[in-house]
Amino acid sequence: MGIDTNKRSLISNLKITGSSTAAGGLYDRMKIVGEGIIEGDTKCRLLKCIGTLEMEGNLQAGEAGIVGTFSLTGNVRSDTMKNSGTVSISGDAEIGSLTGSGTIEVKGHMQGTMIALKGHIAAGGDCEVDVFNLKGMFDVGGLLNAGEINIRLFQDSTAKEIGGEKIRIRKASLLHPFSLFFRPSPHAKVTVSVIEGDDIYVEHTRAKVVRGNQVVLGPGCEVDLVEYKVHLEKKKGAIVKETRKL
Repeated sequence: MGIDTNKRSLISNLKITGSSTAAGGLYDRMKIVGEGIIEGDTKCRLLKCIGTLEMEGNLQAGEAGIVGTFSLTGNVRSDTMKNSGTVSISGDAEIGSLTGSGTIEVKGHMQGTMIALKGHIAAGGDCEVDVFNLKGMFDVGGLLNAGEINIRLFQDSTAKEIGGEKIRIRKASLLHPFSLFFRPSPHAKVTVSVIEGDDIYVEHTRAKVVRGNQVVLGPGCEVDLVEYKVHLEKKKGAIVKETRKL
């Protein structure tokens, strides 16, 4: 987003310590330590929350860091966001780089450049990024689409469709949970209608259709139809009802 550095001195900062309510507007730096409520659309260069923050309206930020709980009634646009807690967005989210560990729930669509998260991602609509790296679980109401998808599966996950150039879905190691709250389940599965990509390797996945150039189905897969152009490999424990070479 960016705020003109020459004008920063003319833009006020907002700091909440304890519990307070403030109006939205244009800020350079926003820091909330405790409990804060922001009423109205807000633009800022830097947002840092340690505690609980509720925002009514839309947020446009250069950099956002959340340690705790953040909820917003509108849309979010941010160059970067580091989440170490719980983020809930009622609208759409456009986040360039999303990193951290925790939970993010977007009622609308998600888009950006890169996601590297440990935890839970939920989107009511589509989730479209260039690189999608997740250790945890996901629930996507529409299409999960990325050039590169790397998922280490901890709990049951769902998407309507998954698409990408390179797709990797593997079960997480049961020996190395990254927190007490996100422990991998030995029975975790991905349930999806269609998976389509160039280079596909998936485990513990239920799908109606898997379509790609190079397709490898690992243990725990249950697929109704596999369509492939170049190569198909079924590992021990993979169940496929029908295959078709394109």
